[in-house]
Amino acid sequence: MKDNNYKPKVAAIVEVRMTSSRLPGKHLLESNGLPMVSRLVRRIRSIESIDLVVLATTQNPSDDVFISLAEKEGVALYRGSESDVMGRVLQAAIHFSVDIICEITGDCPLIDVDLTNEAIKNFFESQLDYLNNGTTGLPDGLGCQIFLTKSLETSYNLTNKALDFEHVTAHIIRNPLIFNSSYTQVPDWLVWPTLSLSLDEEADFFLLNEIISVEENSDFLFGARKIIDFLRTRPDLVQMNQKVVRRGYE
Repeated sequence: MKDNNYKPKVAAIVEVRMTSSRLPGKHLLESNGLPMVSRLVRRIRSIESIDLVVLATTQNPSDDVFISLAEKEGVALYRGSESDVMGRVLQAAIHFSVDIICEITGDCPLIDVDLTNEAIKNFFESQLDYLNNGTTGLPDGLGCQIFLTKSLETSYNLTNKALDFEHVTAHIIRNPLIFNSSYTQVPDWLVWPTLSLSLDEEADFFLLNEIISVEENSDFLFGARKIIDFLRTRPDLVQMNQKVVRRGYE
């Protein structure tokens, strides 16, 4: 018998690891006295639609550092495969009985609270398998992906491609006839597809650090509009990471 009062459990699952090939230990780099990943999880914890935050890391001993960090920040921790990121996210969701996954990579320390909350609400209202709010011009590093745990499990069982296991939702994205998907159109003021606010290389850290040093002391949860308004006045900062080649997750 269906329980009409049942509320699906929504978790933000954040992929993190210390062994990034381009910027090792990037999640623990400090800006304004706080590690980037701590800044990220504190933003996520303020999103009203999210019931649980999970750091999904690996069994690699170098990732032991996330045990104490998760405890300090009051979030859950799951450890799984380093190479099979798709399986790591799926097993984290199953382990914590999660119905809906909001996937935010650890490379996105300035995730926008309001945009993410709105995306989750849109997901609920539209009865989707998958929603992505970061593909229609939103600056890289501000977007999220939302999908059903059961849809990810179906996807996992349908693919045998190594790149799918590395990139979590690549198989879902390639198969719109199997998975009911939506790509949120962002408002014009948010469209800046060449701007990257993700943390992949040292140049990204320098840019993010400049933004944080200006905006964070007056508003810890400053969002996309403040970032964009600030950077429109500072083209010199925007140029800092324009040559960084974006390769994917983690």
